[in-house]
Amino acid sequence: MNNKKMLQIPINRYKKLPSWLQVILFCLLLLVFEILGSLLGSIALGILSVPVALRDPAIVKNWVSSLYFQLSLFTFMTLLVLFWVKVFERRPISSLGFIKEKWLIEIGKGWLAGTVLFSLSFALSYFLGGLTFERVDLSPATLAYVFSLIPFWFIQSGTEELLTRGWLLPNVYKRTNLAIAVAVSSSLFGLLHLANNNVTLLSIVSIILSGFLMALYMLKTDNIWGVAGLHAAWNFTQGNIFGVAVSGQPAGASILQFSVKSDAAEWLSGGSFGTEGSLLACVVLLCGIAFLAVSLKNENLSWFKNDSQEMS
Repeated sequence: MNNKKMLQIPINRYKKLPSWLQVILFCLLLLVFEILGSLLGSIALGILSVPVALRDPAIVKNWVSSLYFQLSLFTFMTLLVLFWVKVFERRPISSLGFIKEKWLIEIGKGWLAGTVLFSLSFALSYFLGGLTFERVDLSPATLAYVFSLIPFWFIQSGTEELLTRGWLLPNVYKRTNLAIAVAVSSSLFGLLHLANNNVTLLSIVSIILSGFLMALYMLKTDNIWGVAGLHAAWNFTQGNIFGVAVSGQPAGASILQFSVKSDAAEWLSGGSFGTEGSLLACVVLLCGIAFLAVSLKNENLSWFKNDSQEMS
């Protein structure tokens, strides 16, 4: 029996359908949370912007096209998940991994882990000739922009972790086993990036591997705060420290600015998708996965057996 709090969700709302059908339903629900949350967010933020638009439409146009706006939309996805868990699943919000003890420390440790992991991937790509250094920008405007983005990156990354690791993984586990739950949540996490700009097969493999790593990190720490911090730091360091694309999307101003060498192989640089789409990032992620797997081995997790009475 797995004793991780994240896996002991008090829920009895998914009993009538067979397990395999429930897994499909969970995946479809996650897509609904993402699409509906983004739509509701756009409508809500659009309504709030009307008074400003009447005075100066240019301000609203710049706001809608900004990274702040794009990352803010994830707030509404979080609200949908919280509503669903509280109203339909009838369980406490804390069961999603929101522990009260040392939550800020957990975020800090996750942030450090994410920064180190991406920096290693980036360093390998740079020193092996995939990237070239452009400049350093320490202007007050850039620093203000970069550090003001931190809470927004945390919202975006925290929402994705809440959806895939906090909500989806434990629900799938409850109906199957831990190995399937980790595989499903990690694979779906990667497939959700298929619509991103400049996506490649290697970049999707890398995203799936990052999903496996973050799933294991969540299991190791047994909370949602740490893995949200890891994910946010990975994106922030990538886009606003080193200045490369984040999953195919530009992140605006950055403290350092690097660019892809024109003659560098895409597997080395990550291409226009960003360093996380490189083979080197895959190697770093695999090393992280191996480290966490060995660490979790000592905790005697049951990967292929589930004693839950909800299994069918």
